[in-house]
Amino acid sequence: MSGSSRPRRFLAASACCALAAGLAWLPAGPASAQVKFQFAASASAEVSSSCTLTSGDPSVSSATPILTHGKRNRSVAMDATFTATGDSTDTVHATGHISGTVAVSKKGPNLGKAVVTGSGAVALHNSKGTNTVCDPNATVSSNMEMLFSEGAKGWLYVQRSTAFKAGASEVIVQTSSNKAVVFELYQGGPSHSSTRAFVKPGSFSAAMAVGVTAGQSIILKSQPRNFVSMVFHKAGSALTGTKGAGRSFVAFPGSIRCGAHRATLRWKSGAGHVAAGSFSVNGKHKASDGSPKAGERIVLKHLRSKADLKITAKLRLKSGGTATATRQYVPCQG
Repeated sequence: MSGSSRPRRFLAASACCALAAGLAWLPAGPASAQVKFQFAASASAEVSSSCTLTSGDPSVSSATPILTHGKRNRSVAMDATFTATGDSTDTVHATGHISGTVAVSKKGPNLGKAVVTGSGAVALHNSKGTNTVCDPNATVSSNMEMLFSEGAKGWLYVQRSTAFKAGASEVIVQTSSNKAVVFELYQGGPSHSSTRAFVKPGSFSAAMAVGVTAGQSIILKSQPRNFVSMVFHKAGSALTGTKGAGRSFVAFPGSIRCGAHRATLRWKSGAGHVAAGSFSVNGKHKASDGSPKAGERIVLKHLRSKADLKITAKLRLKSGGTATATRQYVPCQG
């Protein structure tokens, strides 16, 4: 595929089954190339068959080459005029611009995180207002399409933020057998959302996009910043870092041992300042230690495999004070 080719238009797919065809432009490449993506900034305007283009370019795009990781920026501007057939006084002037960024990082050969952002504006100036026969609409967007793999089971965490009344976003993920994993299309007012999906090891295709739209009677001149992100967390892994003053005395594991349904904590070198510790999971007491020693382990057993886990350590210090530490983990199973 040449560098001039570009991903499909923003929100063009009406169902996730169309995504496989949309990603056909990605070459097979070597087996070691587990992540491939292409990013574009695009702007387009359309009218009904009653009107024709009389000046400018209503569809512009600037795309990256096919990449495997990294951060790239693209920007475009559009300016086009349409006129109604048989009525030269009925015109639509469409303008728009957008600056977009994509950032993709990997964990080994697999996808770690992908973020798409876009900041832009779009406007439709109709000489006859809502009485135009042109039925115009316009969109500016940042688009990414990607093939990626995951070598372990885990969770895809998807976040979306649209900042203005006509913001739009898209996140579509499907397996190599065209089974939907994530399918979210949004268009509307300011909104934030977070969702997740459990996946098994395998290959996936994805489309991620954000933008701003304008319709028949909408004129937007501000520059809202929208974004969508997708992060992979291995099953049982820590979702957050350890929080609280107690982390100075006890080390939390980076992940749950899913097969054994247990988590192992360890006393740090400062354990000599701790008189006793009590440990719980999701509020349920699991273990106690009345004589902490540096290097010794605290094993929390019989952990639920399908639950989000929050491990809490409540410590009583020899100085008479207390300290607490917590860490959260994603479920081992979906």
